[in-house]
Amino acid sequence: MKPQTEIKKLRPSLALIAIFSLCAAASAQAGFNSFRPVGITFGQTARVTAANTGTRTIIVDWTVLDSEGAVLAQLVGQVIDPGKMLSFDLNADDVVREGERIQIRVVISANSSRGLLASTEVFENATGKTTVFFEIQ
Repeated sequence: MKPQTEIKKLRPSLALIAIFSLCAAASAQAGFNSFRPVGITFGQTARVTAANTGTRTIIVDWTVLDSEGAVLAQLVGQVIDPGKMLSFDLNADDVVREGERIQIRVVISANSSRGLLASTEVFENATGKTTVFFEIQ
């Protein structure tokens, strides 16, 4: 048998191996969500909300990073039961001085992303008025 013929016969098997490898890598990363960066300033709070629309309990870890990748806040092992929501707040007053502005990025790690919906909003502390809102997709 010619080497080219052997390779042609192996192509479907190699394709399946590649697909299964990608699926395994994706499932190992399941539940990892990184939100778009957003700026906050003194007098504002960034609130991340996660909802479990699935049928199984989801365990989440929340991490807020600054533009340098330093951890500003973290909450680990929060349980979200089916049909429930949890929020995690970062008050900018705790991490910046008046007149300063920082960029943050929220990272959620979870045991499963099935049924997990999440959003970030930034609101004014004094009025509660939302100035920024986006959801993760």
